[in-house]
Amino acid sequence: MANLPEQIFKYVSSDRIDILEKLLIRFTQPSSFNDPFEMRLPVDGHTPEKLDEALGIVNQRMYRQFVLAGGAISYEEFSKIQNAHNQSNMDRLKYDLPFQKRAATTYAFNKWDSLVGILSLSAAEKNLLMWSHYADSHRGMLIEFDSSHSFFNAPNLTDAEFDFGMLVEVFYSDNRPKKHIEKTSVLEEISMLKIKSDAWKNEKEWRVFQLLERRHEQIAKGYEILYLFKLPPDCIKRVVVGCNMDYLNRKRVIDAVKANPQLKNAKIEEAILHLDLFELEYKPLLLPN
Repeated sequence: MANLPEQIFKYVSSDRIDILEKLLIRFTQPSSFNDPFEMRLPVDGHTPEKLDEALGIVNQRMYRQFVLAGGAISYEEFSKIQNAHNQSNMDRLKYDLPFQKRAATTYAFNKWDSLVGILSLSAAEKNLLMWSHYADSHRGMLIEFDSSHSFFNAPNLTDAEFDFGMLVEVFYSDNRPKKHIEKTSVLEEISMLKIKSDAWKNEKEWRVFQLLERRHEQIAKGYEILYLFKLPPDCIKRVVVGCNMDYLNRKRVIDAVKANPQLKNAKIEEAILHLDLFELEYKPLLLPN
């Protein structure tokens, strides 16, 4: 538990007030992240034979989306259609090395995307860009969590190769990490998944990885499946509503906290604009009668 951040936060939009109401939080698949490089490791040492398997993984993922959209044919029929459609791609794999590499990268990405969900958090408390981007132009809220809580420090001892359930730091680099299909171990590959471009370093990101199969609930939203995990109420320390959050949503935040005795120690504050600086100040939230 050494070197954990003293404070850890999540910026969310106002439609995520349900986190406080239902005490469920999403662990997001990498394909739903806003960074297109997320967990996409360039792969060396690939072969056409191995990439044939990659197309099978892609077919399975596309079929899940097809079914969510109301498709009614079997996977076997769907796969036959896709394989016929992909025949030109399979032929291309035999001679186009850049195409091979892109296909191998897609295969590696789809493998993790189907297995792992990520809870993204930040050690940055008053980041104006994150308020704007992740909290819907300051109409959302900031949730502070207790970084020492077991929810963020509960490794499953059967996961010998990775610290699922543990709060881990994201590292930033100018160099994009890459794996070798034969020489890179699973542990080395997972360590690479914690590396992002230097362009994101101001977010001071920390993460919790979890296996999606351990989710407590899942719901379909369009083509996406949302994987939800139970959030212990005593790990919530504070909620800060954005300076642009409307009255009804502010009241909804207060009602959600007051309705649950287990949230009695959670503070409720509001962000206000500093009178002289490009900064936010956090003050206790008081609603007018």
